[in-house]
Amino acid sequence: MAEEKLRLDEESLRALETLVEVAVRLKEAGILDMLRVIAEKGEELMALLGNDVGIMRMLGLAHAAHSALEHGVTADDVAGAKRVIELLTSCGLKAMASTEPSRVKPRGLFGMMGALRDRDVQVGLSLLLDIAKNLGVCVRQRTRQA
Repeated sequence: MAEEKLRLDEESLRALETLVEVAVRLKEAGILDMLRVIAEKGEELMALLGNDVGIMRMLGLAHAAHSALEHGVTADDVAGAKRVIELLTSCGLKAMASTEPSRVKPRGLFGMMGALRDRDVQVGLSLLLDIAKNLGVCVRQRTRQA
């Protein structure tokens, strides 16, 4: 097989120089070695990753976040959602831990109306209603665009 000489113009040389700089940075950061292992053992890694439920959930969340960013979700939206999720998770877990399902008695219409006089019930339901309202606004906007 005859060797052919590679002839590079100035633009190609600059691109090659940039590529080498990137490779050096990736090597220094240890990323190049990880990429090499991924390339060499890609099938094994995919089999392992595909069976890990936690990784699949993380990939699902990453995909959902990417999709949300494509639909105009901002960093402030994400920060706000994070605060609400943390609040709902913390308070929700405490509320569930404080509730004994076997002691909960069914309430009729008047019992529910009486429960609505409780300030804590009002705050909890108002939060859920605000979330439902904002969810509805977003869903209607997104379905109009589709």
